[in-house]
Amino acid sequence: MSPLLVRAVQCLRAQSLPPHEIVMVDSSGSEQVAKRLRELADVHVPYGAGQFNYSRAIHLGVAVAAADHVLVHSAHVALMDPQLVESAFQQAAAAKCAVFYFRKGASTAYDNIDITRFDGRNGLANSCAMIPRNLLLQRGFREEVFSAEDQEWAAWFIREQKGCVLRITSPACVYENPHLNIQKKVNEDLAIACFVNRHERWPNNIAARLGRAALACVRCRPERARLHWLVATGLLGSYFKPTQRKSRYF
Repeated sequence: MSPLLVRAVQCLRAQSLPPHEIVMVDSSGSEQVAKRLRELADVHVPYGAGQFNYSRAIHLGVAVAAADHVLVHSAHVALMDPQLVESAFQQAAAAKCAVFYFRKGASTAYDNIDITRFDGRNGLANSCAMIPRNLLLQRGFREEVFSAEDQEWAAWFIREQKGCVLRITSPACVYENPHLNIQKKVNEDLAIACFVNRHERWPNNIAARLGRAALACVRCRPERARLHWLVATGLLGSYFKPTQRKSRYF
């Protein structure tokens, strides 16, 4: 079992406002892993057969959750400050934000993300996001949104429901994803262009991406050049057939 997962659970249980229960959705398909997860969690939910989809995993967890709020939480996130969740609820109530999420940062900051500030990339991070369960039952994350499903959901909540999200930046929010790679970023940019900010698919923006790829080459930044090239060609391809990617990027 990943020590990151163990640490994540320990930090949650140490909160001054601890979770009513911890629900784990298990996509391992291993009985040995399932046994260890049942010891760690309060509720164990097998993912079942089929290709992994992060939105579906969230739906499975939300379906069995008993509390009014759901903290969608990835194994590679840890809330190191025991007061963090309780304080976040207080800050969100004062800001009249029904939803809040955490992200790592060098200093603490609170930002209200509403229709005037939402840019398609700052609306939510479902690596660690607190959302009322009734909202997730009303409108869950779309499984066809292969990446950045959190931003697509935030677009619905902020643009259509006129909601407000509190973004909490904190050095006490530790994010250590061992699987980060260029494919994750490519998938996110493609999904945002296809589902959230559709103007990013316009030919002028694809051309701008190609220009940024060329500039990155000139500046001897091959990974940056590759990122822009893959996004640009992926967006170009979306004019000929729907963009489809796997939810799992590693």
